[in-house]
Amino acid sequence: MTPSRRDSRSRRGPRLRRAAFAAGAIGITAALALSAWGVFLLHPRADEPVAADAVVMLAGANDGRHAYARELVEAGFADTLVVSNPGGNSERIARRLCTGAGRPAGAEVACFAPEPRTTWGEAQAVAAIARARGWERILVVTNRPHTLRAGQWMRAATGVEVRMTPIERIDWPMLPVHLVWEIAGFAKGWLNGHW
Repeated sequence: MTPSRRDSRSRRGPRLRRAAFAAGAIGITAALALSAWGVFLLHPRADEPVAADAVVMLAGANDGRHAYARELVEAGFADTLVVSNPGGNSERIARRLCTGAGRPAGAEVACFAPEPRTTWGEAQAVAAIARARGWERILVVTNRPHTLRAGQWMRAATGVEVRMTPIERIDWPMLPVHLVWEIAGFAKGWLNGHW
C-alpha cells in the first residue's frame, strides 16, 4: 500500500468515529426527548368533573371514552352529550350513541362530523354548537395523550370554560403512535396559528 493511501485511511478513522459518536448522541438525545414527552403527555392536568352544559366526546378508538362520556351524563354532570363522529356509520360505538341504542337515558345527544377531520375541526364544531346554545362550561372526554392538545384547541376555539376529563386507560401498544401523532399535531397547530 502506498503512503498516501495509508494516510487517507488513517484520517478516515477519526472522522468515522466522530460521525458515529455524533449519530449516537443525537439518537440518545432524541430517545430521551421522546421519553420526556411521553411522561408529559401521560400525566396531563385532568380536571374533576363538575356540572356543565355538555359532555363532549372527541372521536377516537374504542378505548373507554364512549362509556366514560355516557357515565358522566348519566351521573348528572350534564344533560347533553356531544359526540364527534367523523366516520359516521363506520364507527359502530359512536353510531350507537348517536342513533339511540347506546344513548344515555333522558339526555339529548348531538352528533357531528368535524370538518376538517382533526382536533381543530372538532374544536371549531364544538365552538359553533356552544355559541348557538349559549353554553358556558363543557367537559371534554378523550385519551390522556390527547388531553393537552385537545384542551388547548378547545379553549382557543370555544371561549367557554373547558374541563378536560380524560379516560384513565392507556393503550400501551399504541403509545408510540400517540406520541408521534401529538408531536405532529402540536407542530401543525403551531404552523396554522392555533396557539
